[in-house]
Amino acid sequence: MSAHSKILLPILKNIEHSIGCEVGVHAGDTAKFLLKNLGTIEKYYAIDPWKIYDMYDGKKYRKPGHKKYKTMQAAMENFLTMTTPYKNKVVTLRMTSVDACKNIPDGHLDWIFIDANHEYEYIKENLILWTPKVKQGGLVSGHDYGNKWQGIKKAVDEFVPKDKLKIYPETIWAFTNGDF
Repeated sequence: MSAHSKILLPILKNIEHSIGCEVGVHAGDTAKFLLKNLGTIEKYYAIDPWKIYDMYDGKKYRKPGHKKYKTMQAAMENFLTMTTPYKNKVVTLRMTSVDACKNIPDGHLDWIFIDANHEYEYIKENLILWTPKVKQGGLVSGHDYGNKWQGIKKAVDEFVPKDKLKIYPETIWAFTNGDF
């Protein structure tokens, strides 16, 4: 389980969370933890292409704990294994976030957690594309605000008014959709 999952859980417990989405699930640690601990989740969209592509070589984001997944295929297989007990709730979309958002109507999600490609342009694109997918009053959140990920901080700061943005431990950022 990731440290940010422990921070995200109480944030999500304070909102309606029956339909959620995680963009960038990698090996499934966050998905498994949230599915296990948020019993009212009816549907959990899990989005990840699980592949290396030109703009993402997969190495820059690998943390020491992820070295056991030598390939994206191994990470995906771990995700599928970890979420098997929740297979009736999980909708796995093996595609980029740009393609996946076309499959989810605006206002459909209660919350989203963005932990995909950490480069500025991709975070900004995800904010623009995915915020409308979250219902008014729902939660838009992500990981790695600040630290070594200045692109995330820049994109979030440009998109969210400072007085609407909440920063939590473990560099979780969040805002309520419709507050601005």
